[in-house]
Amino acid sequence: MNLYVVRHGETIWNKEKKVQGISDIPLSEKGIKDAFELQTLVSTLKLDVVISSPLTRARETAKILVNSTLPINTDDRIKERDWGLNEGAMIDSVDRWDCWDVILNTKVNNIEPIQDFMYRVSSFLEDIKIRYKNKNVLVVTHSAVIRVIHYMLGSIPEDANLSRINIPNLRILEYKM
Repeated sequence: MNLYVVRHGETIWNKEKKVQGISDIPLSEKGIKDAFELQTLVSTLKLDVVISSPLTRARETAKILVNSTLPINTDDRIKERDWGLNEGAMIDSVDRWDCWDVILNTKVNNIEPIQDFMYRVSSFLEDIKIRYKNKNVLVVTHSAVIRVIHYMLGSIPEDANLSRINIPNLRILEYKM
């Protein structure tokens, strides 16, 4: 299976450097414009399946990227991590090291524990690996989800801290499963 993973386009909260989590923030004008610019490249991928997070910013991005050529399936398991009381806060005000520490597995400020989050994403990957064997699959989701996918299928930072994996908006990452 060829897995193509894309982070949604920019939102106002991305621009303002705020923690979004499961807050349902739509794309900004720039996010919409940039998604349309990526549409041509996505059309060359010969996709069989498109799966999106159910959050608006991911669904809007997926709709633009595939331009009605395929149905868009949604899956709650690739919804962004619930950042609890940190949502809406400035990114720099959140202790990202502790939030991504798998051993610590913090629940401070009602954040979704990293082990639970990783299990959710892992379950999604195992499911699509079986369901879409020998298919080209596009997944449109969020930075935290992609960090976990990259951790599981790509390379692991030396200190195993997932916050060090940079996931920009609207970059296509490809994995073989």
